[in-house]
Amino acid sequence: MLVAAPLVGAQTAHAQPPSPTCYAYPPVPPQLTLSRTAVPAGGTLTFRGNCFAPFERVVAELHSHEVVLGKFKADARGVVTGKVTIPRKTKLGYHTFELEGRKSGLELSARIKVLRAKHVQGHRGPEQSDWSDGRGNSHHRPALAATGSEQALAVSGIAAGLVAAGGGTMLAVRRRRSS
Repeated sequence: MLVAAPLVGAQTAHAQPPSPTCYAYPPVPPQLTLSRTAVPAGGTLTFRGNCFAPFERVVAELHSHEVVLGKFKADARGVVTGKVTIPRKTKLGYHTFELEGRKSGLELSARIKVLRAKHVQGHRGPEQSDWSDGRGNSHHRPALAATGSEQALAVSGIAAGLVAAGGGTMLAVRRRRSS
């Protein structure tokens, strides 16, 4: 015979939902959030990145020509936050802002535009970027700094359309001759 008796003075157990982390299931994807995506040369940029190893050293860099903007340390949850200054001599245009974990190899990056001070208005607001973890697990790596013409894609599309139209025309002419 089985008898159940309540324990006097026992605390009620409550399940606490786990705080979202990159290492739990389902994992939270690594993410980089910036205070803005357009910043003047000499201006500041605030950031937040997650999914680094706890207390990992993280380097903030600006790419086109690699410039180290600062070194930071992730907290116990693997989150790193900070503020960097874009060097005054940075070439105007598109660049890649990157956070790189020294231990994990995780790289979070986002495209930013460096402008003259008077052109910054209207480009504020949190911007988020997808990621690549530096270990071959790439999930939509954000665009790199602009190094060529954006027209190349349009010209390639037009050329592909013309080739397809020419092939269709040749097929139609052959069918007419056959019948």
